[in-house]
Amino acid sequence: MPEPAANRAIVEFLTNRGYTPAEIEKILAKLASYDEKTVNDAVFDSIGHGTFSLDEIIRQALAE
Repeated sequence: MPEPAANRAIVEFLTNRGYTPAEIEKILAKLASYDEKTVNDAVFDSIGHGTFSLDEIIRQALAE
């Protein structure tokens, strides 16, 4: 999900456009979903192109 400062800017933008608080919540949820999918797609694209090591991420995750 976007950082709180980004959320404030988006909320202000949407409020100025006349969206209701309920509509803004739906829009923020959709943006968060899109953000998550975009990041996920980017990670797997990077793995596919060999610029991101899945093995390294697994090693780091299990070491924590």
